[in-house]
Amino acid sequence: MGFIVGLGAPVFSIAVALETFPVLQDIGDAANPAWRLIVMRAISFGVIINAALFFAAVNWGRDYVARGILFSCIPSFVAVVYFQFIV
Repeated sequence: MGFIVGLGAPVFSIAVALETFPVLQDIGDAANPAWRLIVMRAISFGVIINAALFFAAVNWGRDYVARGILFSCIPSFVAVVYFQFIV
């Protein structure tokens, strides 16, 4: 359950970024620096949401949910490495 919630946060933040900056829907190219900047900020915002959810789950004694949220940050880490060092 926590893994699904944790994966939803970066997706939610990318959806918010696309609604906030509608010009990005036309760009859509991962090699474009503007797109990469917005995606990196959206991923960072998603990780901040995940951190808040993680600490809330730990505080409420939901250890398995907190563990799932923590494991859901792994794809965000992979995306950051990909956008920063590979592309």
